[in-house]
Amino acid sequence: MEAQAPSLRLLAAGSNARGQLANRSDDDSHTFQECQFTGCTRGALPLGTHRILHLVTGANHTLVLLEYDGGRRELWGCGDAHKGQLGPEYTGRLTEFKPISMSLYKSYASQGYSCCLIAAAWETSYLVLKSLSRPDVVISMGSNDFGALGVGATQATSTPVVVSFDHLAIDANALVIESIIAGPRHVVLHVRSVPKNDYVLIGWGLGRHGQLGQTKTANDSRPHIIALDISADPVQTYSLGLQHTVLCHQSGRITSFGSNKKGQLCSLDSRTRGRRVGCTWNGTYILVEDDENTLLSTGSNGHGQLGREMQGAEDGITGGPVEFTTSHDGRMPSLRSFACGSEHVIAVITPAGSLDMEIWGWGWNEHGNLGLDHTDDVSKPVMIWPGVGCELDGSIVQVWAGNGTSWILLQI
Repeated sequence: MEAQAPSLRLLAAGSNARGQLANRSDDDSHTFQECQFTGCTRGALPLGTHRILHLVTGANHTLVLLEYDGGRRELWGCGDAHKGQLGPEYTGRLTEFKPISMSLYKSYASQGYSCCLIAAAWETSYLVLKSLSRPDVVISMGSNDFGALGVGATQATSTPVVVSFDHLAIDANALVIESIIAGPRHVVLHVRSVPKNDYVLIGWGLGRHGQLGQTKTANDSRPHIIALDISADPVQTYSLGLQHTVLCHQSGRITSFGSNKKGQLCSLDSRTRGRRVGCTWNGTYILVEDDENTLLSTGSNGHGQLGREMQGAEDGITGGPVEFTTSHDGRMPSLRSFACGSEHVIAVITPAGSLDMEIWGWGWNEHGNLGLDHTDDVSKPVMIWPGVGCELDGSIVQVWAGNGTSWILLQI
């Protein structure tokens, strides 16, 4: 008998008031439930799905970029659509994932473009389209609060629009967009300028706290170059909080800018061994290059999101390591990856002396987003998967965290 090919399952827990968990309801889910893709059997991803390239969340909407066998890519979305953040085809709310289609995207697709990167701010979505022979294209759609569309303060339409870089002091036709990340109110692109391979950061949106560079303005409604010389030490990873931005350079150096009211930038610029960074709304997390894959945290701890005992202190002004439970012989688990939500964090770990993978989580849990079947905050990491309420048994492929939501991709 021929063996059945492995299949993927996407699960989610947490806030669901607008159907953003895609489980065909609008009730918060306190345990991990399978997501529904329209036209597919319950819990199954579309036939031929090879992997999920990206999953991003806004306030109440979710986008997933699927890659099929053969390399074809397709964008799906769910949740709140009333601001146009899921394109003009949908209004109201979607309680299951549906394909995102629009005339602007179809026009570029007919020219050989495909969607390669996505991002989501509070009520705004971003698509990066790439072609082998043409310049990269950024499409924004949804709300223009704080200049989130990137097309000027007077532009209020939610109709999908192309973001222009022609006004910048660089050749807009020679820009390769390496990555795009959005916080709730601002967005940053890591861009390579060819043929010199110079690197630059470009951003727009809310900037009054300096999260878009040294110049503090209320709103930057058009893209501008963030004043950082990063070509000699390019950005390896970066992340955006509510009012701050943190970069991890290839050398391991950390650069940060924006608000430090909650200690979210505390001592970051002195760090030199970073491998990856992540941000909650008011916190920062650094995966350090050492034998134990230490995860450092600093910033707000009002919901236990720093993952360690703080003796009543709300904010982690001094910073410190997340306190994972050690094995009986004192060995630390191996941290494989982590994902930061609004004010909670989930991590994939391998327990000491084991080859199995588990998912641990901590922090804000008001919507049951840790999948523990309760809504109490969790101040130190606990195992959340394998979890309660779901009988699926599969290997962990990837995790994501959003605004009061958590996501797990399994291969079964």
